[in-house]
Amino acid sequence: MNAASAKSCIVVGAGAAGLVAAIFAARAGVSVVLLETRPKPGAKIRISGGGRCNVLPSRVTLDDFHGSGSIHSLRNILYSWPLEEVREFFERDLGVDLKTEASGKVFPVSDRSRDVLDALLHALERSGAQLRAGFRVGDVERSVEGWFTLRSEEGESLEADALVLATGGLSLPKTGSDGAGLRLAANLGHSLVPTYPALVPLLATEEGWAELSGVSVAVRMSAYVAGKLVEEREGDFLFTHRGFSGPVVLDMSRHVTQPGLATILRVQWGGGEPGLWDRRLREGGKRTVGSTVKRAIPERLATRLLQISGVDPALRLAELAREDRMRLVEILERFELPVSGNEGYRTAEVTGGGIPLGEVDAATLESRVAPGLYLCGEILDATGRLGGYNFLWAWVTGRKVGQALGRLA
Repeated sequence: MNAASAKSCIVVGAGAAGLVAAIFAARAGVSVVLLETRPKPGAKIRISGGGRCNVLPSRVTLDDFHGSGSIHSLRNILYSWPLEEVREFFERDLGVDLKTEASGKVFPVSDRSRDVLDALLHALERSGAQLRAGFRVGDVERSVEGWFTLRSEEGESLEADALVLATGGLSLPKTGSDGAGLRLAANLGHSLVPTYPALVPLLATEEGWAELSGVSVAVRMSAYVAGKLVEEREGDFLFTHRGFSGPVVLDMSRHVTQPGLATILRVQWGGGEPGLWDRRLREGGKRTVGSTVKRAIPERLATRLLQISGVDPALRLAELAREDRMRLVEILERFELPVSGNEGYRTAEVTGGGIPLGEVDAATLESRVAPGLYLCGEILDATGRLGGYNFLWAWVTGRKVGQALGRLA
């Protein structure tokens, strides 16, 4: 056997990337075996979006992704399958009607993630690929000739010309993600960018914040490293019984979970442009401090922030001393979020880090370290923000691998 011919292929991981890779490779004439650890494939697809499956975003830029690799490699991979064509694949090829919501997220019209998974599984069956569930890979060897031998934990062996690792990372371990693919890739010679939980809720340093559990507020959140602003986003912020969540928190969480970064997150409560709170407190006239703050943000949050400031909420704005106003503005507009940690991979929606993009061919996603090995999806060091971007990455990279194998069939 010879990896250059790719007459046979084993895809490890029947998630979003693995399913698409198997479909496109099998359609092109490659003999494909798709292995899945769990009894049923597509666990993350089934549970995503609260069971609705946020299939895609409605627009995408390179700024929606981050990783340690070059922006050139990211661009070449991400834009190889235009977003409009990915949507057509689901709607025309798979027969899944999609809708774009006001948030910009794209969901199936049925609001059923099961419909997305079923359509992918039907396409997989029609392609001729073989799906084997309940097969946990324990070890992989690459021969001098270039073919691969996989051994299950039960001792069964499989061989193929080409191997695709689409195993995901470490996030949401209840879906079967245990980092096995990262270990297998490392055993085949790849290096690893240190992994970390991304799109993950953050923990509060003090239990008192739990009293605000359930409170939601629009904010502007900024990340600072060594006093320098590195990213700023607006979005919804949610207090939980353990700390902080909501879309903007999840998007910004990587700044405090990524190894080696000493990041401070600052929050402008209520969102808006910088300086807004100072103007509110200067121009309020006869209104009280408390009523002014409570008009802009939820009452429970306003009460807590006023307590922290030490400013009397009954004071009329005209009576507010300059030093008190400045102290209150600092809390309302540049509040340092008291973060003690994060909820970890158990609730993280995606894994940051992984196989460096520089160790794969951007045109095919074939390994530069172990020819015949292909990598796609979450296992690669490229992470999207919340809103369907990580599914987009899975679909795009899965197709790229499947087409690359098909050209060698």
